[in-house]
Amino acid sequence: MDVIDSKSTTPRSVTKVNRLLLAAICVVVWALLAFYEQAQLLRIEAQSLFLYDDLFFINSMKVPAGMLGYIGCFLTQFLYYPALGAAIFVALLAVVYLLTRKAFRISAHYAMVAMLPMLLLLATNTQLGYWIYYIKHPGYWFVATLGTIVGLLAIWLFNRASYKLHIPVIIVWTIVGYPLFGFYALFSALCMAVIALSMAIRNGNRKRLIFDGFAVLLVAIVLAFEVPVFWYDYYNAVAIENIHTAGLPTYHWDITSDAFIQSIYFYWAPFALLFLVQLVFAALYNKLSGTCKDSKKGLAVQILLLASAVLFCYFYWYKNTNFRIENKQDAAMWRGDWKSVAEYARDTELPSRQIVLNRNIALLNTGEAGEKMFTFPDGSADIDAPMAVHLTHTGGLMSYWCFGKFNFCYRWCVENAVERGWTVEYLKHAVRSMLLNGEYTLVKRYTNILKHTLFHREWAERYERLADKPEAIAKVAEFKLPLSMAVYADALDVDESFVEAYLLNNIATGATLVHSPTFSEAALMFSLTRKDTRGFWSNLNRYLYNRQLRRLPTHYQEAILLFSNLDKSVDASRIPIDESIKNRFRAFMSRVSKYKGQKEEEMAPHFKQDFGNTYWYFYFFVRKIKTN
Repeated sequence: MDVIDSKSTTPRSVTKVNRLLLAAICVVVWALLAFYEQAQLLRIEAQSLFLYDDLFFINSMKVPAGMLGYIGCFLTQFLYYPALGAAIFVALLAVVYLLTRKAFRISAHYAMVAMLPMLLLLATNTQLGYWIYYIKHPGYWFVATLGTIVGLLAIWLFNRASYKLHIPVIIVWTIVGYPLFGFYALFSALCMAVIALSMAIRNGNRKRLIFDGFAVLLVAIVLAFEVPVFWYDYYNAVAIENIHTAGLPTYHWDITSDAFIQSIYFYWAPFALLFLVQLVFAALYNKLSGTCKDSKKGLAVQILLLASAVLFCYFYWYKNTNFRIENKQDAAMWRGDWKSVAEYARDTELPSRQIVLNRNIALLNTGEAGEKMFTFPDGSADIDAPMAVHLTHTGGLMSYWCFGKFNFCYRWCVENAVERGWTVEYLKHAVRSMLLNGEYTLVKRYTNILKHTLFHREWAERYERLADKPEAIAKVAEFKLPLSMAVYADALDVDESFVEAYLLNNIATGATLVHSPTFSEAALMFSLTRKDTRGFWSNLNRYLYNRQLRRLPTHYQEAILLFSNLDKSVDASRIPIDESIKNRFRAFMSRVSKYKGQKEEEMAPHFKQDFGNTYWYFYFFVRKIKTN
């Protein structure tokens, strides 16, 4: 027989099971976020900014739901240590569960259904993917959870008030709460009204049903529409169409486009279900507070609902391999771990172009491009997102900086900041670009901002010292590649947001008067990527001129054999080629003649195992590359 708790009618075994279940869910979620999503959490932190000064607070409060954004940014900075940031987020989810039970009087017998909101809040974050580069709301990763907590607290306090105070409480809460918490204040007021109506219906008193039921609901609905309009003149920087949804992350779409439909289906589904569940709890107020009449049936329903929520989280968890690799590469690039940057590129069969760019940068840094460039998977996977994703918003800034395009890097920092506000990542790229461009006054402008952060002050001070002593810049290891690439006029022209296409064309054709060994190798690499025979020969001559080599790297030997075979007018007989590579090329061409007449996609499987790590395979079988 179950022991009954002295303070309630709930068996201790039920309470214990609920606690264990909550603890298990929290531990699993924390582990997944802290380890599986570690790189993404680091990227989310870099895409945010929290400053410890009065001006940042004042600017945050210039929009409705500003308090949520301010606190959200404050908490986002702790994602700098993913395990800590994940622990804070999971703790907030646990608070949501506890407040859901209190606010809607859900007993231990129905506790599993109280876990639905916390799991849906988890889904609002884990399904983001490339949205992290386009959501404009500050602190968005914590805002929905914080807004739900505030709303639940308000509902809990509302339930403790006399029914005669219901309308005054809703009026005061909506008017005062909206500027601080935006949509979440409006929605919690609606939940209060639904609870009041539910209680009035069960009370059976017709007078109370009218004055404490329908009247409260009408007041809440009117306030939800009119209060944002009332505040609109004060918040004149906010578009009128967004005034009622302040606090919810938004993005502007053409409502007739497929992308809009996809964003509604994927992005907004967790939010819609979250609010629907809370309205249902409000409508069932008091009914969930008793003991389960049919315990087996009630338990089965709860388990079904909880399992559905878990499956929903799994389904909506953005698990795109290329997105995860891009984030891991970015983190490794910032810490200068170039071997890891390259090796991460092996974890996908069809990489995105950002992965390929990052890999090539890493191989240039380690001096292994000529030996390993075509031993990795290659191609151009489509970006798995409902919106158009450009490298100028994701990893393009890093690519421009590494290839010595400091003005381009800085330009996109500023343009992105105008659109979405300054972030840690934009500020750091601006500092590094202007430092290597000799704009030391601008360097200090941005380091002064970063010195008001919690975790990036030391980084800012280090770069500030370099601005004071420019002669030390050339001795810093992380500047070796970009400085060796910056041997041309870094003029701003038009890239049309196509980072890789611009770099390929600009560098592959821009080495004519450049005598930098690193630049000439980058030009040679890009000629191979472009499959440009004429460009390859001219860049190969400059590459050989700038280097004293005992042996030409493998991939360049492979290209020499291929291009001289395709163009008999070129005499490459004086260039030493390894006998083993010659024999392998003969075997490759022999197999090509064997499958002559077949389509490339039909031939590729017959070559991948034996020749998949050669330039020949890339040239013939890696087709339709879409640079972006």
